[in-house]
Amino acid sequence: MALSRRKSAAVALAVVGVAGLSLASAAQLNVTTGSLGAASEVVASCQPDGGTAIAVTFGSAYDAATKAYRTGSVVLSDVLAACANQGVDITVFDVNGTALATATGTAAEGTKSFTLVPVDPAATTVDPAAVEGVAVVIAG
Repeated sequence: MALSRRKSAAVALAVVGVAGLSLASAAQLNVTTGSLGAASEVVASCQPDGGTAIAVTFGSAYDAATKAYRTGSVVLSDVLAACANQGVDITVFDVNGTALATATGTAAEGTKSFTLVPVDPAATTVDPAAVEGVAVVIAG
C-alpha cells in the first residue's frame, strides 16, 4: 500500500513539474536582431504593439590596431514619427547582463545611428563577440 502511494505521489509530482516547465517556457520572450546574434528588447510607447517593430542593428568596422572587427554604434530603424524628439537610452550587455556600453540621444523618424560609449574607459569600441543583447528605451 505504501509503495502504491509513493508511486502515485511521484507521478503527480512529475506531472506538476512538467506543467510548471511548460508554463515557464511559454512566458519567455525571445526577440532577436538580424546581426551579431544578439537579443534585443525595445520599449517605446510611441510605437504601438502590433505595428512595425523598431529594428536594432549594430554598426561594425575593422579596427587595424586590434586587427578585428569592433562594434561602435547601434542603429535604430523603422521608428515612427510619434517617437521623434523623444529621449533614447541604449545599453549593450554581455551574457551575464553586465553593461558593455551605453548610448543616449534623441529619436528621429526612420533611421538613426547612436554612438556607443564603452563602460571600460580604456576602450573606444566593443568586441562584438562579447555582445549578448541590447536594451532600448524611448521615452518622452
